[in-house]
Amino acid sequence: MSTISERVADFTSGLTIDALPADVVEKIRVTLLHNLAVALADDVVTGVSFRYADAVGDGSGARLFRTGKAVAPDTAAFVNATMIHARAQDDVYFPGLTHVGATLVPAVLAVGESLDAPGSELVAALAAGYETAGALSQGFAPRTTPRGFRATGVYGVLGAAAGAARLLGLDAATTADAIGIATSLAGGTNQTWVAGSQEWLFQVGFCARNGLLAARLAAAGGTGAPDAFEGAQGFYRAMLGEQTDLSAVATDLGSTWRVREVTYKPLPVCAILQSPVTDALALRASKSLTPELVGAARLTLSPGEAAYPGTDSVGPFRGAGDALMSAQFCLAVALERGTVTASDLLRTDDDGLLDLARRIEVIPDPGLEPRSFKLEIDLRDGGRVEHVSEDGAADFNWDRTGLLAQISAMAGELPSASTVQTLVDTVLDVENRSVRDVVAATVTS
Repeated sequence: MSTISERVADFTSGLTIDALPADVVEKIRVTLLHNLAVALADDVVTGVSFRYADAVGDGSGARLFRTGKAVAPDTAAFVNATMIHARAQDDVYFPGLTHVGATLVPAVLAVGESLDAPGSELVAALAAGYETAGALSQGFAPRTTPRGFRATGVYGVLGAAAGAARLLGLDAATTADAIGIATSLAGGTNQTWVAGSQEWLFQVGFCARNGLLAARLAAAGGTGAPDAFEGAQGFYRAMLGEQTDLSAVATDLGSTWRVREVTYKPLPVCAILQSPVTDALALRASKSLTPELVGAARLTLSPGEAAYPGTDSVGPFRGAGDALMSAQFCLAVALERGTVTASDLLRTDDDGLLDLARRIEVIPDPGLEPRSFKLEIDLRDGGRVEHVSEDGAADFNWDRTGLLAQISAMAGELPSASTVQTLVDTVLDVENRSVRDVVAATVTS
C-alpha cells in the first residue's frame, strides 16, 4: 500500500485548474481575496516583521505586501504571512483547527512571483495546499492541541510545502520528499496565547517560509522519509504521543474537497469567538444594551473550545495576542462599543473595559458541539438576554457577494477604495492574470 506522503504527492503534483470543480475554483478565488484584503487592513502587530525585513535587507524575486519592497522569496513568505494573520481574521479550516491561508498563500505567491507563474498555476497550487493541510489535520488537530501543539504550526507547513512543490513543477516522487521533509519543520506551541507573547504571529511565517524551504530542498535532491507520517518514529506518533490507525488518511483526495469547508472571519478576534462576538454585537444593537445595563454575562462553549489556551482569560493582558483570544475581553469590547477593531486589541489597560471583562464567565458544557455556544447576559434591572447558536461558523462560509459585503464593511480599516477595487478585480480574475499581477495589487504605497 502507498504511504501517506505518496498519496498526497500523487494527487497534488499533477493537479491542474482544469481538474478542479467550478465551485472549488470560485472558492479559491474568494478565499485568496479574503486573505489578501485582511492583509492590507490596519493592524497593530506587524512592526516586528517589517523591522526584520529591513534588517535582512533587500533581495530579489519577490515583494512584500503593502510596501512593494523587493526581497528574497523566503523573506516575502515569512513577512507576508504575518500580515495575513495579523488581525487573526484570515481563513480557518475548522475540522483541522488550522489557518491554512496564512501559511499557504504567502509561500506560493513568493515562489510564483519568482517564477513569473500564471494565475492558473497559482490556483492549482492553492488547491494542492488546502487539500493537503485539510486531509492531514482533520481528525488529528483536536488530539494534538491538548498536548500543547498549535495546529496551524503543525499542519500549515505541510500544505505550504505541497503548494510550493506544485508551483515548482515537482514530480510525484520529489513532492513526496518535500512533504516528508516538511514534517521535520512542523511545530509550535499554544503557550503564546497564555503568555501574551508574539509566537502566534511568527508561527504562520515559519510555516510559509519552511514549506517553501522543504520544496526547494527536495527540488535540489533532498530526500524525506517515505513513511514520514506513519513510521514508528514519525510525525503522527510524535505529535499524538501514541500509535493510531492511519490507513484512511488522504485516501479521498480528489473526491472530497476540503477547501469547501474553509470559513472566514468578520472580526479581528480568535476563530472560536467569531460567532459569539458577532452575535453579541447584534444583541447589543437589537436590545439597546449598553455597558451600564450589563451586570454579568456567561458564554457556554464546548469543553474543547472553552479549554483552548487563552479563551478563558481575564488577564492581565500583555498585548494584542492574548487580548484577541480572550472571550471575556472580546465580548467586553463588543458590549461596550458595538464594534471591534484592531485598535481595540491594545486597550488592555482600560479599567472600565477590564471591569466589564471580569464580569463575564466562560463555562464548558459537554452537551455542546464545537462551534456551538450559549450566551447569557444578566441585566442590572433583573432581566436577562439569552441566545443560542448551533453552528455559527456556517454563517461565515461566504460566497463572492458575501465577501464583497464584508470588504465594504471593513472600508474604514482598508486602503483607498481604488486600491481595494484593483485587488478585487485582479484576484477575482486570477486565472487570467499572473502571480506578479496579484502581488502588485497588494502594494499600497
